[in-house]
Amino acid sequence: MIKRRRKSFERAYSLLDELCKSHLTIRNAVYTTSQQLQPLKSLQKLLIKEITRAERKIRRSKSILRTCDTAQAQEASTALQERIEQYRHLAYTWRCFGDAIAFLFMDKFALKQTLFNTHNVNAKQDAGFIADKEGLSKEWSIMENLLDKGIPALLTDITNTIRHGDVCIMIGPDPHLIEIKSGKFDGRGRRQRNSIRELLNFFETDEAEGLRGFEKIRRITHDTSEVVYVDAMNDCIREAMRSGTAWRSPEEGLYYVAITAGDVSIENILVELGVTQPMAFSLNEVKARRAWSPYSPFTLSIRNCRALFGFIWGEIYIAVFYEPDALQRLAECRGYKLEFQPSESEIAFELTRLGDGRQIRVASQMFFRLAFDFTSPAWILCVAIENLNRHEIMV
Repeated sequence: MIKRRRKSFERAYSLLDELCKSHLTIRNAVYTTSQQLQPLKSLQKLLIKEITRAERKIRRSKSILRTCDTAQAQEASTALQERIEQYRHLAYTWRCFGDAIAFLFMDKFALKQTLFNTHNVNAKQDAGFIADKEGLSKEWSIMENLLDKGIPALLTDITNTIRHGDVCIMIGPDPHLIEIKSGKFDGRGRRQRNSIRELLNFFETDEAEGLRGFEKIRRITHDTSEVVYVDAMNDCIREAMRSGTAWRSPEEGLYYVAITAGDVSIENILVELGVTQPMAFSLNEVKARRAWSPYSPFTLSIRNCRALFGFIWGEIYIAVFYEPDALQRLAECRGYKLEFQPSESEIAFELTRLGDGRQIRVASQMFFRLAFDFTSPAWILCVAIENLNRHEIMV
């Protein structure tokens, strides 16, 4: 369906590109003008328009579907259901542009916390249709007022990741969430307010008890700067757009594969690479399941308009493969034993220091950043070792 919205897509990409070029200036400026934030306002206005349009299409299709009786052809009913799913995916894709704004201005590890409930590890239910919100005009007015004062702000409902609050002020690495209510807080409103307070307290103090169901969480700055291979992935995509297929291996055991030709076999590529039993991550599949959060959105990682459009529409296939024994060898060289856990586990691997048997577990959600954030697996191991030395647990 986004093919029919090509002009809007190109406009969204253009505005996002403007923000990518200017966000460091905005973040580091002592004073920011409203003019500097105009692309931020324009992009949010466009996203609201496109998301609510997709929502209207969903509602209209559902209305037609309800009128279908058993005498009508099953084929027509199936077509309507497919159309509804396509519009849902379209709305999700527009919100990926909203995610790009958030991840551009704020820290991705902090943003992860805004996806989940504060009382358990489950993702918080999304807000539903924007068009149904009575307070949308007030939220927009407050957000617009902040932008006019030179304060970067974002409507949370145009993102997939930020599920707390209505408006997010984007000053500094941590999100500052604001809940906007027209009247008195009811039970639900008080729970939402209390959840925001828990998150803001965690961001301020770097620790919390009971957050997301954990007994205690502490946030510690990594000693080593994160290593990411986004450039290698984009280089791989560019070559695939020219030749039909391409691969890159920026680190031992790590392979990026991009395919635009329809007659290319993944199995043949793996044979060519000499890879036999890798962990496999199909980025297209995760996108199709609308399950990308809480990772950096593909709308921010893929840095070419035509390539991004091709990935969204399924014309470009992208996969990440990783040979786990590469990380085990690296751990052993550093004096540790690394044991991967079953694929369905919430724990990716256990790391044991050979000298004293001290252990640390690394969550799958952290480890999977190698595929969706294009993070170096060696860096993830390095951070695990840092945290083990600090007696911390990575969650």
